Amino acid sequence: MIAGLRVLAQILVCSIIAAAFARPALAQESAAKTYACQGFAEPLQHSPMQVAKGRVLPLRAKLATPGGGYVDDRILKTSPVVSLKFKPESGPEVDRSAGVEVRDYGKGTHFVWDDEAHWKFDLGTKSLPDDEGEYTVSVASGDEKEYKIDPTCSLVFHVRGGGGP
Repeated sequence: MIAGLRVLAQILVCSIIAAAFARPALAQESAAKTYACQGFAEPLQHSPMQVAKGRVLPLRAKLATPGGGYVDDRILKTSPVVSLKFKPESGPEVDRSAGVEVRDYGKGTHFVWDDEAHWKFDLGTKSLPDDEGEYTVSVASGDEKEYKIDPTCSLVFHVRGGGGP
């Protein structure tokens, strides 16, 4: 009887050890999810484009799940952010995200969810210098530990003089 209990105990210990090694690491289980941005909506889906200084760029994006659904503000704790980079004709690229001009939609550098089923951010261009070079605006994760966006949505544009609305 005691010998049988020892064998049973050894089997139980082996089962526990095997289960521990077979189970993915906790860090892998809580890894950030990845969502695909499906491109900016009309009229900003063609890149590169010329933009009159002062024009508002209505950035509208959808983030898709691997299963084909879409991500909204009930799924994400932290909304996506806008990333704005400027690449002069000569010299290194400059991150201009901190100084973005938000117009009707957006909060700081964050996109806002709208019940028309997309994330939106209205990027003003009035304060952007029309230096020679190009701007790239993209959707980025608001919290890389929570989720990643791959591929992202990006638009390359050039600001030229003028004084649009």
